[in-house]
Amino acid sequence: MKIAASLSLMICLLLPCHIAAAQLRPASPGPGERASQPPAAEARLQVNSAQQAVQLVKRQYQGKVLKVKAARVNGHPGYKVKLLSDDGMVFYVAVDAQTGRVMRN
Repeated sequence: MKIAASLSLMICLLLPCHIAAAQLRPASPGPGERASQPPAAEARLQVNSAQQAVQLVKRQYQGKVLKVKAARVNGHPGYKVKLLSDDGMVFYVAVDAQTGRVMRN
C-alpha cells in the first residue's frame, strides 16, 4: 500500500513539470511536412528567382531561353535553364542558387 501511495505522489509531482516542458518545446514537423523556416544555408541564397538565374545565364551564354525550372544543383537549391543556341543546338545550363555558380551540362 505504501508503494502505491508513493508512486501516486511521485506521478502527481512530476507530471506537471513534464507537461510544461513539452509545451515549451517547439513541435517538430511530422512525416511529409516541412519545417516552418528553411535551413540557414538555404535562407542565404545568391539567386532568389528564376528571373535572376536567367540573367546570370545570359551573361555567359548566348541563345534563346526555352525553359527554366527549379531543381537541385550539386545538392543545393537551384535552376535548370534550357537554351537554344544561335546555330540551332539545344543545351542546358545549371545555376546553383546558393553560390550563384553557372555550369553548362
